[in-house]
Amino acid sequence: MTTAFLLDTCVISETNLPDPDLRVIRFLEETEKFYLPAGALIEIMMGITMVCATSPTKAVKLSAWYHQLMKSGLPILETGRDVIEIMGVLIADSKLRNLWDRPTDKFGKVIGRSRGGQDVHIAAAALAHRLPIATMNVADFMLINSYYPLAGIYDPKAGIWHARMEPLAERFPIEQGHSETLPAYKLEFSR
Repeated sequence: MTTAFLLDTCVISETNLPDPDLRVIRFLEETEKFYLPAGALIEIMMGITMVCATSPTKAVKLSAWYHQLMKSGLPILETGRDVIEIMGVLIADSKLRNLWDRPTDKFGKVIGRSRGGQDVHIAAAALAHRLPIATMNVADFMLINSYYPLAGIYDPKAGIWHARMEPLAERFPIEQGHSETLPAYKLEFSR
């Protein structure tokens, strides 16, 4: 596949399962370029830390896998200023609050634990870098996409694009034989 992807945590984690889904593994093998978003790596470390309290042996194995992943040289998409600014906008949007804040009932009483906001973090990176997201957990990204259109949401297990921004070249093709050039404009700034 020639499209570059931002990998969600579930796609990355599939590589550590004892019996990984072969469709996901094939997707990773056939994809020419993908990035590990900082948000997914944070989510993996959160999971390892939480497992440590109940199953230290499993946590050690997960930690070894994580460190091997970090040494693999796969490109990590760092959280720079552009991602931070977009993430701030997404977090401030009340329509997306349930993706990062602790859920509450209609009276404001907390009824669950915080989700950590890493899907928001991953979506902010995807928006900043105009990359589609590869995920099997489509619902949260579809919610974000309904307010902030993402470049794409692809499920490698199902082989389905749930959302995909149409390339402008396909939407507005240049007519064959149309050789006119666009007029050049000079921008002038007043001092």
